[in-house]
Amino acid sequence: MASPGLFLRPTSLSIPINTMRSRSGSSSDLTIFRSISQDRPGTPRPQTGSVNTESFDFVRSNSGTHASRRSSTLGSWDPIMSRSCSSGGLLSPRPGTMIRDLSPRPSLSRAFSGSALLANSSSAIVLEVEERKQVANLLSFEQIQKMEFYSKFTPTSVSLSHFLDHGATGLRVEESYLFLRREIPVRLANMLMELELLPTELLTEPACKSILTQYSQSFSDVLDFENLTPSEKTYEDFNKLLSVIRHRHQDTVPHMAEALHNLRDAGNLNVNSKDRLNQAIQYFLDRLYMSRISIQMLVSQHKALYCPEESIKSNPGGRLKGTIDPKCDAVDVARNAFENATFLCEQIYMDAPKLNIEWVDLTDGDKDSVDFVYIPSHLYHMFFEVFKNSMRATMEFHENSDTIPEINVRIVKSAQDISIKVCDQGGGISRSVAENIFLYLYTSATRVKLSDADMGGTTSTSTPMHGLGYGLPLSRLYARYFGGDMKVASVDGYGTDTYIYLRALESDARETLPIFNASSSNKIRDTANQVEDWTK
Repeated sequence: MASPGLFLRPTSLSIPINTMRSRSGSSSDLTIFRSISQDRPGTPRPQTGSVNTESFDFVRSNSGTHASRRSSTLGSWDPIMSRSCSSGGLLSPRPGTMIRDLSPRPSLSRAFSGSALLANSSSAIVLEVEERKQVANLLSFEQIQKMEFYSKFTPTSVSLSHFLDHGATGLRVEESYLFLRREIPVRLANMLMELELLPTELLTEPACKSILTQYSQSFSDVLDFENLTPSEKTYEDFNKLLSVIRHRHQDTVPHMAEALHNLRDAGNLNVNSKDRLNQAIQYFLDRLYMSRISIQMLVSQHKALYCPEESIKSNPGGRLKGTIDPKCDAVDVARNAFENATFLCEQIYMDAPKLNIEWVDLTDGDKDSVDFVYIPSHLYHMFFEVFKNSMRATMEFHENSDTIPEINVRIVKSAQDISIKVCDQGGGISRSVAENIFLYLYTSATRVKLSDADMGGTTSTSTPMHGLGYGLPLSRLYARYFGGDMKVASVDGYGTDTYIYLRALESDARETLPIFNASSSNKIRDTANQVEDWTK
């Protein structure tokens, strides 16, 4: 039987939103035109004709023209959800849609029904459950079926402009609730399907098993709201659940790092850019962490807008729109991150380099700052990780020097980009090492042992300054999440320059999201089927 994979649906006002690109980094010729009046969370995957399914490994924005941010259509969640509050059923394809099989393997094939989750033979269902050995002990039979169902939908990519408009217009909590109760299960289901494809040696690591258990629990918890009628009590309970989910997954990154370190120490993993097994794991980690970032964004934005106690705590000045700052000051964020990185550096080296920062706004010569629409916490994370690396390299390279060189930062805003350059004199990186610096687990520092207790997330001062090997690759994901990037250029024996590129226009900054399909499944399971980098 065919399984739901790619769909065609009618459009009204068509606006280019997503361009699907291949894993190799080359753009395909296909541009998806999505209806701005009918878009919904968990978009069914469009029919592609003869286009290779590899083109649909992830969703990313293109550089096409976007509608004006002030359009009334974009001031609501309506364009990206079509379920009314009276609708209690699951997501279903529109009438007349065409379905093409994207099943990773025959045993996953199943019929699709709008009135029922799955209609399959008992033998096929047994095979599916057998292949879901990990989640079979964590989810009920019905929840596993729903996980399979939701994984067939493409996560909805939302722009910073849309997030900002939704927060600015003061729309009802009902619209956000109806969107999240569909979109979060889609993103979690895509994530869980890929978690199960990891090597057995990794899945049996206690830290990795804990991560799978936590995400299974979150998926199960969100399903409880699948058909609940919107009400004040429902909103209150949903907000409480979002708080639990956010806290539950705050240490996913360091715990996964611990599991992978154990795998490497056991001799089962070689952290090298040429190793095929390592390439498969790096590919998976990029997708896991990008999904985690995106879910955190949805949760934090909703909580900041619709939880009064959260709004007061996270936005005392009232300038933020949810978690987004319409005038995010890059200079202030850099100084704040440098101050906290200095605190960690002084604990280890008893001293720290000083900061020399310069900035210029080429779009407005009269401004004495560089501001743009962005999430301050994301920008802080990037600065914090880069500063930690630069400080450690500088302190160790100049261990016997009388003076410690400054770390120089230059921030430039143009019409299209925010360009940030961080320069240190920490001795640089050799070319043989440079190709590995964005690999998870790769670190030149001594490995640290993590605490079993909560560490408060990756930017907390409770986490180690170095030794886990996820700082730079995770920071690059934060940059790429809204269409930016991070590059490193080094002069061996002298120092390193790190470049951070971000979108200056909020309409250009759209989520980059992974999706689960046959191509992504094969790349994780088949070590011979690898590409250099998924997020390029």
